[in-house]
Amino acid sequence: MAGWVWRTAIAAAAMVMAGFASAQPFPAKAVHILVPYPPGGGVDVLTRTLAEAVSKTWTQSIVVENRPGAGGVIASQAIATSAPDGYNLIMVASGHATNPFLYPKLPYDTFKDFSPISLLASSPNVLLVRADSPFKSVGDVIAAAKAKPGSLSFAHAGNGTSTQLAGELLKSLAKIDLNAIPYKGKKLNGREPEKHSDFNALEI
Repeated sequence: MAGWVWRTAIAAAAMVMAGFASAQPFPAKAVHILVPYPPGGGVDVLTRTLAEAVSKTWTQSIVVENRPGAGGVIASQAIATSAPDGYNLIMVASGHATNPFLYPKLPYDTFKDFSPISLLASSPNVLLVRADSPFKSVGDVIAAAKAKPGSLSFAHAGNGTSTQLAGELLKSLAKIDLNAIPYKGKKLNGREPEKHSDFNALEI
């Protein structure tokens, strides 16, 4: 399934304070970038690749911190309440834009508390099965789901993420019943991904 295209952008609460331009050149210290998802995913890899390249140009350290949970709300709240000096950034995916329509109340204003800097990448969501699966097409999956409602499950990156919404869209369009299973990220350098909420708590 081609799925929804998620667009990744890097955003900051604000890049420049009122008198910052007249002060020392930016950056004069380490810059922190929050990743709202566990280590090892696409957004995490993109952030670390960007940080490595930009740190060489800036000749300053860039600290990448994974702070997953609640579909990105935890990390976004941290940035919204941080100092608006350009040293605290966040790499966001489509969930940042869709969260206001999924949650009845957010601890920040998505449209007023953040300033987008740049679109960095886009990537489709793709429906995959094991190579030895009996399913060879989307039609096979739909047929099996209709024959035994609730017997099939699909993995996604967490509630409110584009992968979960893509699966829900498939369910709605095909009029089928699939079990949505949120997964934690994989280990990175032997370290378990951080768990900040029940949104990404299920691991099978």
